[in-house]
Amino acid sequence: MLRFRRLASGALLMALLGVLDQAPLLAQTNLETNAGVHFNFTTPGAGNLALGGAFLALAFDASAAYTNPAGLTTITAPEALVEARHWNYTHRFTDRGRLVGEPFLGEFDDRAGLVDGQAENQVTGLSFLSYVYPHRDGSVALYRHELVSFRADFSTQGAYLDQTFIRSPRGIPGEMDARLAPLRNRMDVEITAYGAAGSYRLGKGFSLGVAVSYYDFSIDSLALRYLPLIDAAPDFASDPLLNSQTQRGDDSDWGFAAGFLWESPRKTWSLGGVYRQGPDFTFVAQSKPEDLPPAVSFRTATQKAAFHVPDVYGVGLAYRPIDAFRLAFDYDRVRYSQLLKGFVDIFNLAALPPVNPQFPEPLDPELSRFAIDDTGELHLGAEYAFLRHWPVLTLRAGGWYEPDHSLRFEGNNLGFRAVFRKRDDQIHYTAGVGLALRRLQVDAAIDHSDRVSVISVSAGFRH
Repeated sequence: MLRFRRLASGALLMALLGVLDQAPLLAQTNLETNAGVHFNFTTPGAGNLALGGAFLALAFDASAAYTNPAGLTTITAPEALVEARHWNYTHRFTDRGRLVGEPFLGEFDDRAGLVDGQAENQVTGLSFLSYVYPHRDGSVALYRHELVSFRADFSTQGAYLDQTFIRSPRGIPGEMDARLAPLRNRMDVEITAYGAAGSYRLGKGFSLGVAVSYYDFSIDSLALRYLPLIDAAPDFASDPLLNSQTQRGDDSDWGFAAGFLWESPRKTWSLGGVYRQGPDFTFVAQSKPEDLPPAVSFRTATQKAAFHVPDVYGVGLAYRPIDAFRLAFDYDRVRYSQLLKGFVDIFNLAALPPVNPQFPEPLDPELSRFAIDDTGELHLGAEYAFLRHWPVLTLRAGGWYEPDHSLRFEGNNLGFRAVFRKRDDQIHYTAGVGLALRRLQVDAAIDHSDRVSVISVSAGFRH
C-alpha cells in the first residue's frame, strides 16, 4: 500500500511537472527558486536612500555617477563616496493548502485555500564606491555598484491542486489528489557594475551626462524535489528524491546610461532625468531525474537561458525654498516585462513522452501565458539641515511605492496558477540622519517594506 501511494502520487506529480515552479523576478526560467530576487535599483548612498530614493533632480554627491551622471557638474572639488548595505530579504511562496475544493484526504490535507510560507535571508556587502574629479565645466567619475546581491534558502511542503483521475504510464489506475512536489532549494545571485561617467555643463543651468558600465554576473542555484506520502508532511530525510534543477553560470555584458539636470538661476527648482540600459546575460539551466519510481517517465534537460536586466528610465523634480530644506519627487519606469525575453521551461516539457497513450500530445508548458508587468515607481523624500550648528546635522525621511511585478500565470494549468500568483504592492518607508564636517559627510539610513529591508551607512570625502 505504501509503494502504491508513492508510485501513484509520483505518476501524477510528473504528469504535472510543469506546474511546480514560480519566478516573480529574476532568472528567466519557470523555477520557484527565483522567487523574490531583488534588484538594487534604488539610488546609492545612505542619504539618498533616506530620501525614498528621490534623487534624480538633486544628484549633488558622488553617487550621481550611477544615479544621474549629469549631476556630477554640481560637484566643485574632488570627492569620493563609499557605502555598505545590509539587506534582509523576506521570501513568500506557495507552501501548502488546497487550490480547489475542500480538504478531504486526512491529517495533512487540512486547509482550504493556498497557504503561503515565509523565510528570511540576510546579505551584507560593500554596495557602492565612486570617485569624482571635476574640471572647469565638466566632471569625470569612476564607480562600482552592486546591482544585485541576493540569497534565498527555503523549503516548501507541497500544496494540493484538485482531485484528478489519471492512468499512469505503467498502467496504475486510480483517483488521487494532484499535489506539488515539496521542494528544498538555495540560490545566490550577484550582479556588479564597474563604470565610468562624465558630465558637461552647457549653460543656463543645464547639464548632460553619460555613463558606461561593465557588468559581472553569476548565478548558482539548486532545487531538490521530493515524493512524500499523499497525506503527509514531507520528510526530506527519507522521502524519495524525484528530480533536481540547477541554474549556473558566469557572464558579463556592457550597459550605458544618459541623464540631464536643469537648475533654476537661484537653485530653488531643479529637474532631472535618466535612462539606464540593462545588460543581457546567459546561464545554463538543467533539470534531471534522481530516484524516480518506475511509474514516472522523466529525462534530463539542459538548456541555455538568457535574461535581460530591466531597463529603467525616470524623471525627478526637486524644490528648495530655503537653504536648510529640500523636497524631492521621482517617477521611475522599470521595464520588468523584459524578464520574459528568452524565458525557458527548465523541464523542457514539450520533449517528454505523453503521460497517457490515449492522448499523445506533448505536455504544454504554456509559456505564452506567463506575464510580468512594467511598473511605475513613485519616490518622495524631504530633508532638513540645522545649518546654524557645526557640524551640520541633517534629518531625512521619505517613502516610495513599488507596484507588484511578480511573474504570474494566466492559463489553465492548475499548478502554474497555484504558484505563479499576483502579489501585494509594496510601500517602502525610509528615514535617516547625516552629519557633515568640513571634509567628511557621514550618513545612515533605513528602508523598510514587507519584502525587503535595508540598512545603509555611507561616507563621503572631499579634497
